[in-house]
Amino acid sequence: MLLPGTDVLFLFQRDGCRTLRMTIRSDGSVVVRAPAGLSEEKVFAFLFSRLDWIRSKRDFFTSHRGTPSVFKEGEPVFFLGRPFLLHAVPLIRGVRAGFEGHRLKLPCPGRDPDENTMERSFRRWRRETAALVLGRRLARMERRACALLGDDAAVRSLAVRSLRRRWGSCSVRGNIILAEQLIAMPLPLIDYVLCHELCHLRAMNHGPAFHACLRLLLPDAVDRERRIYIWSLEHPR
Repeated sequence: MLLPGTDVLFLFQRDGCRTLRMTIRSDGSVVVRAPAGLSEEKVFAFLFSRLDWIRSKRDFFTSHRGTPSVFKEGEPVFFLGRPFLLHAVPLIRGVRAGFEGHRLKLPCPGRDPDENTMERSFRRWRRETAALVLGRRLARMERRACALLGDDAAVRSLAVRSLRRRWGSCSVRGNIILAEQLIAMPLPLIDYVLCHELCHLRAMNHGPAFHACLRLLLPDAVDRERRIYIWSLEHPR
């Protein structure tokens, strides 16, 4: 629907909710959910009252909207917050993926590898590198957390996978899963995710105990969380 007299299009849904709710998605789209009996006039009045906020949120998303990586020769990818240019090299014995100056060398079959081939090579490198980098960093942050908090809460296992919707998770048994995409981020943002999951070893929800734990480990946790949110918008997976 179009909000009369404005440029605001919104998806209007009626469901079993008790109150009027509105969501601005990262693509700038507006979703409004309303109780079954609420009139359209009241919906419009609500949207008009929030019009400035809607436009400011849409402007925010527009200013931070990024595009997914393109896996072609010379295109940038990120490692620990720094950009490196993809560079295909012949797939021969003894040649491994790695950095050379400002380039990330990717062994690929064929003389002129296509985008799918380079993406497969990149994802293989990312998976192996993430397991090493994140494993070492988590162990370091785990020791730091135990020292600061005065306990011996331990990670039972770590798995590193390609995740689409979250950066990590922690089970009640202490099994942690981390997104391999994390290694693109600057190290302070990676540390936030690691500390977040380590705090779940002590508190499985996001209540006061969890946030108290997180503040002890990272006094600037709120700022780092905001930076991760912006990074996610600017560097979509």
